Amino acid sequence: MNIKISKVEESGQEVLVKSNTYEEDDKAVALYNRLTDEYADQTLPFFDEGEKLIRLDIVSEDDAADENKEQKECYFEYSDALLDELSAHIQ
Repeated sequence: MNIKISKVEESGQEVLVKSNTYEEDDKAVALYNRLTDEYADQTLPFFDEGEKLIRLDIVSEDDAADENKEQKECYFEYSDALLDELSAHIQ
């Protein structure tokens, strides 16, 4: 599984900040869940277009058809400090 952290600019353009592929799916899912729980107070279930955000994705590396791929995403309020903290966990 692959975990990615991206900045979403006001224009909607995404800029990849950090990405890592994990051999063990359980490890990737546990990390994704831990980050979304640990920083839950800074997540954004709803946001306006044109807002600067941090996007955290977990995507299955399965070679199956796209509709069978497992993907989750979570959005956070943007701050350089939070971006650095989240990025530090992805190794």
